[in-house]
Amino acid sequence: MKKVISLIAVIALVCFTTMVFAADAAKPAAAAPMAAAPAKAEMAKADVIKGKITKIDTAANTIVVKGKTFTIKAEDMANLKKGEMVKITAAAGTLNADKIEVIKAKKAMKKAVKKEAAKKAEEAPAAKPAE
Repeated sequence: MKKVISLIAVIALVCFTTMVFAADAAKPAAAAPMAAAPAKAEMAKADVIKGKITKIDTAANTIVVKGKTFTIKAEDMANLKKGEMVKITAAAGTLNADKIEVIKAKKAMKKAVKKEAAKKAEEAPAAKPAE
């Protein structure tokens, strides 16, 4: 009788162990698509590069910033000059400029606004002290 009970216990243990291993084998397959989703999200980020334009090639519609050659739109080429500071937004993993901004003009504009505010402050009459 003891042998029969021992045999039933061993068979039950084998069945239980097989079910556990089968369940573990199914989990990585379900988790794999979730792991691939963050990788796609990382690839979608745009690259932003700031620097001086060191070379302009109008025939090929390219500029060189920080040693990298970026392809830009023809309509953006007319506004650029060698030596200007620019901010380039490019699609991730490519050197095609989606957006290009001249930084120098923005800084000059901010300085002009500050100077104008300072002039207005100097021109304003000083407040009379209360008597």
